[in-house]
Amino acid sequence: MLRTKLFQAFAALVIVFGLISAFIGIHMITGRVIGGAQNQVNLDIGSAWSIFDNRLEKIETIIDMVVIKRAVVDAAAEKLWTGADIRQRLEVIRRNFGLDFLTVVSPEGTVVLRSAAPYNEGDFVFQNPAVGRALKGEHVKGIVLMSSVELENEASGLAEQAFMTLEDTPRARPTPRKAEDRGMAMVAAAPILKGPQLIGVIYAGVLLNRHQDLVDEMVSVVYKNESYKGSPMGTATLFLGDCRIATTVRLANGDRAIGTRASKEVVTRVLDNATSWAGPAFVVKDTYLTAYDPIRDLDGRVVGMLYVGRLERPFLDVSRGVAARYAALLVFGLAGALVLAYMVASRLAHPIHQLGEAARRMHKGDPHTPIKAGCSCGEIEHLVESFNEMANALEEREARLQEANEKLEKNNEEISALNRSYMDMLGFVSHELKSPIASIMNYVFLLGQRKIGDLTPAQEKAVRNIEINSKRIVEMVRHYLNLSRIETGELQPVPTRVAVLEEVLKPIMESFDADFAAHHMRVENTISDRVFVRADLNMTREVFENLVSNGIKYGRDHGLFHMTCTEENGFVRFAVRNEGPGIPKDKLETVFQKFSRLEDEQHIRRQKGTGLGLFITKHIVEAHGGRIAIESQPNEWVEFQFTLPRFQEEEQK
Repeated sequence: MLRTKLFQAFAALVIVFGLISAFIGIHMITGRVIGGAQNQVNLDIGSAWSIFDNRLEKIETIIDMVVIKRAVVDAAAEKLWTGADIRQRLEVIRRNFGLDFLTVVSPEGTVVLRSAAPYNEGDFVFQNPAVGRALKGEHVKGIVLMSSVELENEASGLAEQAFMTLEDTPRARPTPRKAEDRGMAMVAAAPILKGPQLIGVIYAGVLLNRHQDLVDEMVSVVYKNESYKGSPMGTATLFLGDCRIATTVRLANGDRAIGTRASKEVVTRVLDNATSWAGPAFVVKDTYLTAYDPIRDLDGRVVGMLYVGRLERPFLDVSRGVAARYAALLVFGLAGALVLAYMVASRLAHPIHQLGEAARRMHKGDPHTPIKAGCSCGEIEHLVESFNEMANALEEREARLQEANEKLEKNNEEISALNRSYMDMLGFVSHELKSPIASIMNYVFLLGQRKIGDLTPAQEKAVRNIEINSKRIVEMVRHYLNLSRIETGELQPVPTRVAVLEEVLKPIMESFDADFAAHHMRVENTISDRVFVRADLNMTREVFENLVSNGIKYGRDHGLFHMTCTEENGFVRFAVRNEGPGIPKDKLETVFQKFSRLEDEQHIRRQKGTGLGLFITKHIVEAHGGRIAIESQPNEWVEFQFTLPRFQEEEQK
């Protein structure tokens, strides 16, 4: 029923629109919520860097304060570091400010005093980039990687603090290493100066391996130590390479995830490509909205990463809640739209049903009876009025078309009869001309051979002109006969085994010897006596004769006329080329048309003909199942290529 179909169409449209709206709306809501949270994480890492840099600047401030103390300057000037007083003062400073090491170095780069047990002295530390730059008079601060030996020299227990076993971590990059024994330290160094003279260097630092209070401070300041359903809202981590060396991320057993490693995707982006990375990531046991930045040492190399992340779950819950309310409103709207669709379908169904019935009656040929809309909808009333007008116009047009068709059929019959008469007359006239023309050619031959008597020079010239024009008449008769056969469908080949060279080319080329000589044209023929085609002998001669004649007419004096062939896919492809003025590219498609002649002032003398030769040639080739094409280089050459079926020896057997 039309009403049902209309309602189903409206309902499908409403439902599809509703589903698309729901998908886009929920996607946008989730994207806005998660995107906003991710933007906040990108800001959070800036806050984490502030805390990180503040710790580093604090160490720098302590060093800058120590290097100007009178006792330190005097001890460095007098090189008196063996006294317990100066070591105790530095040790108090180290402990009060939470430093892991505080060391004095001579201008030669040798450690002269350490403030932490076992108070090792005498080793060279100029390879430390902070010390090396301080020995040049710079005040420096930054990240330094230290080996286990260097850590053990600085203070007891630092090498042990730095050491950690690498844990198997899903999605991490495979590595043969089982442990990490290097240390990543915040280091500051400054020169000890007496006037302009450098008399020593002091450097201090904090080992970041297992330095939990730094990441705890980041979480406390940035995320207020908030949690959601038992999981921390925010986390922070310091990485040495891809290994977590200080973190607030915890394992399922509650321990900190020290020794676990970052995912391969993050490592490739941050450590390998030295760029930041942000986005959702699975961190140990929960998905977080994360941000990673590379940590660089004093030489600018990426040696680790700083990470902060917000728990994704609360934001997903918020987006689901908003999406649920959006979906409820959408369902309510869809229900109202379906009710409205049913009402509209009911109002539209009746008049449209009437239109359908009227159209069926018209299809059967019944006379049109005007219909009424019976609907208050202006568009439907207009549609019905237009339909009535269209039906009346169609009845009038059908009557006019029937009358026109009758006249057209009558005209077609007259034209067909006229064309048949024309073709019959053309064939008859052409056929009747063959005998008298043959007689004329015989007498011309006898006159030319002086069989009847000697001729004066003037008579020889006249006989030559008679011979040339007789040949043109023969060509015209042959062409018009072939045209008549093509038009009446009587041009049907009788295929036989044809030796192309012996049966076709030699007789034709001998007949044109005089024409080639008259125009001083060089002839090259590479078609061998082993080339055989399965074709109608007379038609094959017609094709070659037309193309050779065409090459002489349009060929250049003293130019080359060349014929060759190749075998391919059961056919023989022939190519006939002559040097000459060529044919413009925009004229190539017209050469095979009936009565087509390409003339110009330069060659008008040699371009006399019926304009049927190439038209007939094309029909003969195609009647054998072959193809013909033309190529030309203007002012250089013209080449015709055509194919004829190759004669298979087994056919003869």
